[in-house]
Amino acid sequence: MNKYQQATTFYNHYVRLSDSKKEEFSRLCNKLLSYNYICASRPKDQDDYYKIVSELDLYVQYFALMDYVVEHHQVDKVINLYNLQNYNRYTLKKNETIVLLLLRRFYYQKMQEVSLIDQITMTMEELHDAMLATGLFEKRINKGEMRDILRILRRYHIIDTTGQSDDDQSIIIIYPTILYVLPVQQIEDIDHRLAEYSRQGGDKSEEAREDEDY
Repeated sequence: MNKYQQATTFYNHYVRLSDSKKEEFSRLCNKLLSYNYICASRPKDQDDYYKIVSELDLYVQYFALMDYVVEHHQVDKVINLYNLQNYNRYTLKKNETIVLLLLRRFYYQKMQEVSLIDQITMTMEELHDAMLATGLFEKRINKGEMRDILRILRRYHIIDTTGQSDDDQSIIIIYPTILYVLPVQQIEDIDHRLAEYSRQGGDKSEEAREDEDY
């Protein structure tokens, strides 16, 4: 289907919407562009997730005009948006990458233990311990850097946190979004990437789609 046909299909769909639905469509398109991920497991996103799913074809048609792809992962109830031309990419810093890998490994491990309806959580103390266990750190990273890393991950709806980042008992809620931000399939793949990071001295940055709510 060429761009003219795509535009026609979208227009014919869009004009049938009520005014309130058009306003809702505009808001949700901007939310997808801002955050890239919408996850039903995240309480603030749940209603919006189902609203998008109910008119999924409309969003697919609209974003296709700008070379964006809308993906719907039904099992995990995640919607993500990315650009085919690799625009709007966020380059992760070294420690952001390491934290993301560790959270992904933890999520993988816990997936084997909990049901699909359970939230997967990690304490700040567990995260710090996991970072030290990599051998990449001589001591804990400072509170300000950890706060900034968690802010980035919250920004893309990968996690939420309860409490302060300098409190060991604060909880990190890890959402299924992380499966699509970092789509490694086996725990060995994550361990390999961490080991490679160690060999390279951690100077190689990783890229992640900036929709990414991350």
